[in-house]
Amino acid sequence: MPRPRPLPPALQAQPFTIRQATDAGLTRRRTRALDLASPCHGVRAPAAVEITLLIRARGLALATGAVVSHLSAAALWGFPLPLRFEDHKTIHLTSRGGARAVRRKSVCGHRLPLAEDEISDGRYVACTSPLRTWFDLAGILSLQDLVIAGDFLLRRKSPLSTPDALDSFLEGKKGRAGYPKAMKARVLIRANTDSPKETELRLLLTAAGLPEPGINVPMFDGTGGWIQDPDMSYEDFKIAIQYDGGHHAAPAQRRSDIYRDENARSLGWLVVVLTQLDLDPFAPGIEPSAVTKVRAALTSRGWKRAR
Repeated sequence: MPRPRPLPPALQAQPFTIRQATDAGLTRRRTRALDLASPCHGVRAPAAVEITLLIRARGLALATGAVVSHLSAAALWGFPLPLRFEDHKTIHLTSRGGARAVRRKSVCGHRLPLAEDEISDGRYVACTSPLRTWFDLAGILSLQDLVIAGDFLLRRKSPLSTPDALDSFLEGKKGRAGYPKAMKARVLIRANTDSPKETELRLLLTAAGLPEPGINVPMFDGTGGWIQDPDMSYEDFKIAIQYDGGHHAAPAQRRSDIYRDENARSLGWLVVVLTQLDLDPFAPGIEPSAVTKVRAALTSRGWKRAR
């Protein structure tokens, strides 16, 4: 069997519609060749290309003219999502210009008004902007998960937006579906966080009635020299809270963490190191040890719960 002739450069290593193939001079027979895969109806891609979420989303967006949105856009932007939403078997698409919602296999179609600044036309696919994506998640995620996503939106490194931009965006969404929940989340969202687990820990502590810790507040020595930015802290009580995720088990990271904590303790700080085990209750109805440990640290430094 003769090998299929090479694809035109514009169609290589990416999905393309049958119409694009025809416009590029490909015959129907060529579009059915074994070196091509079909990520969705009416779309082809080189069989060697891994069919990722991006490839599937691009193919469907090409075929329908719709915008990738909701959970699918959240995944493309990198928003942290609960495990139950991480398979991405279904692609969320929002139709442009009030067109009818897309009805296709493995597609959740939405018909919602999208302003021009709520659409990000990326190099590979058009999807809802970070702010609009986060707002649409209000109808899907729990309040805690929406806060975690909001903290990610305003994270310390490479944030997707700013607090002022978020507030301005929400001001224009009054009366829309999802607005009340989004506003509840906004009260709890904080900028400059580093990880979803740190957000989860902060919410756990405040829900238990403990004071809200500062986030990445710089720690200085007696001469004003910078020491570190603890994940969370109670500066008035000189208590630093460090959440150590899985990567902290690596030997080099562990040595760095020990040095980090010894420096803080030498300056009179009480350091509380927590892991995932501290966030999970030992049994239903049992207080997570993170709450117990932080409360004990605060009490040892003179904190008293207001009555």
